[in-house]
Amino acid sequence: MKKYLFFIFCLIFLLDSEDSTAQENAQISGTIFMPVMSRGRRKFRGRIYRNRLSSAQKTNRGSKILKSSFIDVFVSAHLMSADSIPEPLDPVTIIQINAEFVPRVVAVTQGTKVRFINRDRFFHNVFSITPGSRFNIGRKRTGVAVGQTIDKLGETKIFCDIHAQMNATIICLDTPYFTRVGPDGKYRLSGLPEGTYEIKIYHPDLPGLQDIIDIKAGELVSKSFTLSR
Repeated sequence: MKKYLFFIFCLIFLLDSEDSTAQENAQISGTIFMPVMSRGRRKFRGRIYRNRLSSAQKTNRGSKILKSSFIDVFVSAHLMSADSIPEPLDPVTIIQINAEFVPRVVAVTQGTKVRFINRDRFFHNVFSITPGSRFNIGRKRTGVAVGQTIDKLGETKIFCDIHAQMNATIICLDTPYFTRVGPDGKYRLSGLPEGTYEIKIYHPDLPGLQDIIDIKAGELVSKSFTLSR
């Protein structure tokens, strides 16, 4: 009987501790506003192929206006007092389909493996010429999956040497607190310990935004951002 009561006491203590931790964690949420984006017609080689890292490929003549898409926007919270790198995530997948990388932007932590899977009926390649993060997985047929560990913090730009219009970005972050913005432009970051954070807004084709925010234990912070060209 005493052992049973001791077990119940320990269980209650653990549940109370979890509730206390949950109450101490803070949350930041808000809305991201974006300008109307434009996208040019597909180009297959030529100048865009030779200048893959150039910003010149972002817009061109004959571009069409598209509704703003939030799928490429990430919000991250960087605890300024943190002095350690977060653990790698479970493997993240990028699919090659319809001669595109899907999703076009993924966010990971250092040491995370990114898997590339060819879902088209023709060969694809994945390579990067980003300094400090160069790799080339070779040309792979339909259904083949290849993993690549991402160790360099910051952007890793990836391409296909067969289809020059294909490009995507892997963002390697030094924080476990990040999220992709929802289709309505809203975001939410939960489970934040108390502290001072640098909030970063990322989009591969637009200038990033940063802001410093102090967050208290259990606080619900509302903060919106507007991206511009």
